[in-house]
Amino acid sequence: MPVVQTITLLPGASTGWHYHPGRVDVVVLSGTLTRTLHDGRVEISRAGDSLVEEAGPVHVHVGRNLGTEPVVLIANYAAPTGRPLAVPVAEPAWSRSAGGPDGA
Repeated sequence: MPVVQTITLLPGASTGWHYHPGRVDVVVLSGTLTRTLHDGRVEISRAGDSLVEEAGPVHVHVGRNLGTEPVVLIANYAAPTGRPLAVPVAEPAWSRSAGGPDGA
C-alpha cells in the first residue's frame, strides 16, 4: 500500500544507513540532500530534484544534510504489506575506511 511522508533533515542530520523493502519516489522540496549509495557513489539532489530509491538490501544508502538549511523531502513509498518503510543496517565497512568500496 502506498504511503506518503514529509521528511525533514535538519543541518548536520543523517537518515542512517538503511534500505527500503519497496521502491521510494522522492522529491526534494528544499535544501540539498547528499546520499551515499551502496557502491560508494555520492549523489547530490537539490530543491526541485526528484530521485528513486530502489528496493532491497542491495540498495543500502544514507542521506545527509551537509548544508545550512533544512532538507525537506516528500517520499512516496511503495510499501509491501506488513513490511517497514525502511530497514536500518550497519554502516558498510568500506564507508568507515578509505571512503569507498574500492578504497578510493
